[in-house]
Amino acid sequence: MGKKYRAVLAGCGGMAQAWVDAAKQVPEMEWVGCVDIRREAAVAFTEKCGISPESAGTDLKTLIKRTSPDFVVDVSIPAAHKPITLAALSQGCHVLGEKPLSDSIPNARKMVAAAKKARRMYMVSQNYRWNPQVRAIRKAVAEGLIGEVTTVNVDFYLGVHFGGFREQMEHPLVLDMSIHHFDLVRCTTQSDPRFVYCLEFNPKGSWYKGDVATTTVFEMSQGLVFTYRGSWCAEGPQTSWNGQWRIIGTQGTILWDGNSPPQAHVLIPKGEFVNPCEVRELAPVDEGPAGQHGSIVRFLEALRTGRKPETDCVDNIKSLGMVFGAVKSASTRKRLKIGA
Repeated sequence: MGKKYRAVLAGCGGMAQAWVDAAKQVPEMEWVGCVDIRREAAVAFTEKCGISPESAGTDLKTLIKRTSPDFVVDVSIPAAHKPITLAALSQGCHVLGEKPLSDSIPNARKMVAAAKKARRMYMVSQNYRWNPQVRAIRKAVAEGLIGEVTTVNVDFYLGVHFGGFREQMEHPLVLDMSIHHFDLVRCTTQSDPRFVYCLEFNPKGSWYKGDVATTTVFEMSQGLVFTYRGSWCAEGPQTSWNGQWRIIGTQGTILWDGNSPPQAHVLIPKGEFVNPCEVRELAPVDEGPAGQHGSIVRFLEALRTGRKPETDCVDNIKSLGMVFGAVKSASTRKRLKIGA
């Protein structure tokens, strides 16, 4: 075994357990500290991390000086991402953070600039990317199996009774969930956002305070148009959490229900009124672990090799720009240029 990478867990709330469980599968990583604004929460997680309660704290900079970690895992709420990331970078630590990168584009820009200045890595965990079926779609598109992609349609419909803050927040779907789908479109098509028009609404019968349903259209690079329809208050048949996908190219279409293996319908040009297609199931492409485990493995690989990870902050801010571009468009009812 090579170098052991030392990590501090920042944020000891509900999501922290998933990261602790994932880290147990990565022998080259070890926890050396836990920090939270609630000391009792930090102490509780030191036990889960298998370290001394003395390794708990409420101030990140102080804890970093005491424990000398290589990196910080930021599992805090979005509003805390900026102060935690800036504190970690200022102490010479790399950062692996939960999505979203930040709670605003101005804050995100400051965080990206700070990572560049500190010459440290800041990777955002977009864990949906590591799904082997997503990697299969990405590979098929890159290899031109369906020609040049022109259109992506994603439908996401769930009737989810969370309770708590999500049912009280503004823009609950777009702010809290849709970045996964927006980022997956960028991942699978290797395109970036240019313009957005977003209509948000709160359907009758909704148990959410904020607008929880949307129809959003993105104009992407390479002339691609991405249409996103979604709701978290759609009772009845449910899509998967990955959504239901139709990716249309000049030589066919890829369909994916978010759970089953994707299917490519590859054009057989015969000059007919409606040309036939050959249906090919896309075999999963296993490029390593999925979920938070996958994010940790890819982050450590980037630290070892010095190569920027796929979801480095410099790239990931483009996915965040889609979220806040959509929110601004919904508020103004205008088609807007995205300038992340």
